[in-house]
Amino acid sequence: MDITDRRAAHGPHRTGRDAAPETGAIRHRPAADVAWSLAGLATATLAQWGLILALTRIGSPTMVGQYALGLAVSAPVMLVCGLGLHTVLVTDTADRFVPAEYLRTRLAGVGAALAVIGALAAVAGTAGATVVLLVGLAKALDGVGEIFFAVLQRAGRVRTVGRAMTVNGTVTLVAAVGLLAATGDLRVAVLGSVLGSLLGSVGYPVWTVRRLRARGQLPPGPAAPRRRRTERARLLRLAVTALPVGLASGLASFSVNVPRYVVEHRLGPAALGVFAALSYVLLAANMLFSAMYQVLLPRMSAMLGRGERTALIRLVGRLVVGALLLGAVGVAAAAIGGRPVLGLLYGPEYAASADALTVFAVAVCASGALFAINTALLAVRRFTHQLAAGAVTVLVAGGVSLLLVPRLGLVGAALTVVVVLGSEAVVKGVMLRGALTVPPAETPDAAVTRPVAQGAAGR
Repeated sequence: MDITDRRAAHGPHRTGRDAAPETGAIRHRPAADVAWSLAGLATATLAQWGLILALTRIGSPTMVGQYALGLAVSAPVMLVCGLGLHTVLVTDTADRFVPAEYLRTRLAGVGAALAVIGALAAVAGTAGATVVLLVGLAKALDGVGEIFFAVLQRAGRVRTVGRAMTVNGTVTLVAAVGLLAATGDLRVAVLGSVLGSLLGSVGYPVWTVRRLRARGQLPPGPAAPRRRRTERARLLRLAVTALPVGLASGLASFSVNVPRYVVEHRLGPAALGVFAALSYVLLAANMLFSAMYQVLLPRMSAMLGRGERTALIRLVGRLVVGALLLGAVGVAAAAIGGRPVLGLLYGPEYAASADALTVFAVAVCASGALFAINTALLAVRRFTHQLAAGAVTVLVAGGVSLLLVPRLGLVGAALTVVVVLGSEAVVKGVMLRGALTVPPAETPDAAVTRPVAQGAAGR
């Protein structure tokens, strides 16, 4: 994986005002960036939903539940152990660490995550333990690919990232559904997801980075330190810097997945399968929000760099209102046509839970508002704020799930998702307002982020 280790032949790496123009630099076009991000995310989301749809038709709700449990177990663990290195690398404009160091730290993290996922699967002792492990392996490969995605994203190669995600999603869908139809075995089908991640998240971006470097269209980057002791110290410092991001991301994922754990424990894997199938309306909305805010993050950072804090607050306010209006349309559509659509797509077992689909449409409102606020917090690099908010929402998720799921079933689980997303949006909204009223030098994260901010200011 030749990501950055180009040595002295390329000369010293320069940052700040003295940096040389990047070879092969391309012009950034926000609309095109959104389109390519959306295309990649859409393919990945449709691939996952396509596998769920195939499981509802070829398999059973129990198989859907086993696959959903694999996602629910592996996602939080991978996010915590992944340390949010993608975000830290993209925003590391001062080049405090080289991409090779990010890659080595990520490899260590995904190794630890696979060990934890394996232990959780063994302790659970469920029939889907193998599925959990294989889903974790696919997520591990995706995590490795994120480092290459970050390198390409910093170089403005959003189109390449979109293509890589498209390769991943297409191979995953074709291979997984084909294997499921041929064998009827979910464990074999999930191997298709592993293959998609291997080709799309690792193979294609690695090949692309090497090709662009060979053509001089991607800067080689600085060399990693040669001394083992120095290298270990730097990797440890990188892990400590990124830890709040990873913990915050993991807690956020865990809090949203808590209802799934309770549903599987109290109602069984078949009920979890129905719940997972219904929740894809929220996943589809999040795909759109994610594509938009990946492009809005640099804009928000630039606004802060110009001191336009009031304008940033107004922008976030408009985005929140837009998300609420979009969610309101979704609620009306789900209430009117949810039952027949579910029956047509999934079957009568799923149509009987149409009320939960309407509640998920309400969750779209909360999720859209949360995306807007969360992106602004990332722009001001309030990593510890993210961690504190995550801890609060985990407690809320646990309490509300145990209260509502036993009483209201899948509707209670969907209501829990609404409460979790809504409470996180409120907590982070308060934190964002407070962060924007404090001078940057006096913020709690200044000691960690000041070197990066100084590097950005020097460009």
